[in-house]
Amino acid sequence: MTRASSNGALLSLSGIEVTIHTASGPVHPLQGVDLDVYPGETVGLVGESGSGKTMTLRSILRLMPPGGAITGGAIEWNGRQVLDMGPGELQAYRGADVAMIYQNPVSALDPMLKVERQIVDAYKANRDLSDGDPQDFARSTLKELEFGDPETVLRRHPHQLSGGMAQRVNIALALACGPALILADEPTTGLDMTTQIRVLDLLESQVHARNAALLFISHDLRAVARVSRHIGIMYAGRVVEFGPREQILAEPSHPYSRALLECVDLRTDERPRSIPGLVPKMTEVYDLCAFRDRCVSRMEVCDREPLPLHEPAERRSLLCHLGPGNG
Repeated sequence: MTRASSNGALLSLSGIEVTIHTASGPVHPLQGVDLDVYPGETVGLVGESGSGKTMTLRSILRLMPPGGAITGGAIEWNGRQVLDMGPGELQAYRGADVAMIYQNPVSALDPMLKVERQIVDAYKANRDLSDGDPQDFARSTLKELEFGDPETVLRRHPHQLSGGMAQRVNIALALACGPALILADEPTTGLDMTTQIRVLDLLESQVHARNAALLFISHDLRAVARVSRHIGIMYAGRVVEFGPREQILAEPSHPYSRALLECVDLRTDERPRSIPGLVPKMTEVYDLCAFRDRCVSRMEVCDREPLPLHEPAERRSLLCHLGPGNG
């Protein structure tokens, strides 16, 4: 059910549905995503692979894969309907309003261009040159991102950078656009733990310093919790629980949220745990709870009635028959 956008939200997704037509039939990766991001806040989305996290970011930018289309819902940006934007307005929206940090840092960069050229081009394409000198911005931003020798890095090509260096350059590219919202698609995948923490801390500090908003997605709940003030739990193409970080981590209400927390709550003498069962195939639309076959709290009502939406408090929502406060 599509709901009205929230007052004051920078970005509001309401009932977003995506269908991808493939040779073997349609796939439905998003089945009614509701999500609000407010100015200057950090929001994280977490869930297993296949839950719809990346497709949510792609829908925000209207970057669908071949055969894919947004088939339901609305996306509102600062009072404007994104799905109604023409080519020119959409081009300005991508970059100047909303910028993306991609999962694979090296492949996200142009292999033929040096780092300085890429940052300068992004700055010139999305900003008024009265904002400052693009070259000065490139040098100062790389210094803020803890490059000891920015001049040397600016002269390098992407293949001459380590994974952690390339991802920090991608952060600089996003910041060069001067966006109000940055989308981060699992930006620490493939990095060692120490580098992950360093990149996450730098990303958070740079976003905060510029008073931008951040929508961060990951399958790693620990990474999401490190940078996000609010957390959404995704499963089978929907946000099944959303709330303040402290509440989601300490008092999750959805059985899936609790299962994810148990997977990362490791003791030194315990083996890593997983959630029994498999993520459902998205070749069908789920009118009933898609998690019920894996749920330890399954009830008879789960097999016959659609999920109710509970909103017990501001910025708090739950899609589950159990209701809030059951954990």
